[in-house]
Amino acid sequence: MAQAAAVNSTARPTTDKDRLISIPTGAEMLSLSEATIRRYLTQKVLRRFKVGNRTLIKVGDLMGLVKEVK
Repeated sequence: MAQAAAVNSTARPTTDKDRLISIPTGAEMLSLSEATIRRYLTQKVLRRFKVGNRTLIKVGDLMGLVKEVK
């Protein structure tokens, strides 16, 4: 019989808004250029998360940006 995997009780459940995506994916989601996303990162309109040499952004932050514009 296979043993059940141990559940890490300190881990938060991941929601879609917590998911990290790449700059090209975020740009495609919002129909913006990658340069615009990078400008928002530089201007600190969006938060960046570095994973190794990759720069990622949260889906929730992008959705918040859309709500601000509307």
